[in-house]
Amino acid sequence: MPKTKGERSRDKLLASAEELFAEKGYHGTTVSQIVSYAGMTQAAFYLYFKSKEDLLAEMLQHFEKRLELYTNTGIKVREVSAGEIEEFLAHSYTGLFKLFGENAHLTKIVLQETEQSERLRGSIVSQIVGNMRINQAAGLIRPDLDPELMAEAAVAAIEQLVYRFGITGERSAEELGRELAKLLCHGLLAKGGRQYAAEHDHDA
Repeated sequence: MPKTKGERSRDKLLASAEELFAEKGYHGTTVSQIVSYAGMTQAAFYLYFKSKEDLLAEMLQHFEKRLELYTNTGIKVREVSAGEIEEFLAHSYTGLFKLFGENAHLTKIVLQETEQSERLRGSIVSQIVGNMRINQAAGLIRPDLDPELMAEAAVAAIEQLVYRFGITGERSAEELGRELAKLLCHGLLAKGGRQYAAEHDHDA
């Protein structure tokens, strides 16, 4: 069904805001700039949104729904056999990096320090913490790891990889997904390194 004139106008405002927020930052963008870029009036803006904050909240809400498919990866991993976990994680993280890469403007907005983006980030971290605790109870994750610290570390790593390599296109989503899955499944130490660490654990 074709969109109505009102729906098209709303989409145009969202698209304009998305581009300007990514370019100038949320705080550096005004409603006047949004409507000017969209070729509309401020009166039209307030037909669809109460404020710039309201527009951002809706933008991030839509993005969060798309992210849910990947933030639930931790809970779905229990349905996978042990030998397929790394491949499953690589596939999931590849999809996540593709989502960020294909929505570069939204990704830059999500990474900005706004109250709404911090709330979204906090929601993602909380979800990962809950999934990790469930997986610890199921014996899939080491019991000595702190779920909150690990969740924060995972989100921070994804943010930096997206910002440094994903948005620029310097590394493909597949490369980033596989490397992150490899790190999470095997850690940094080679077999010899793990043996060395175990033998010198009490030297200090």
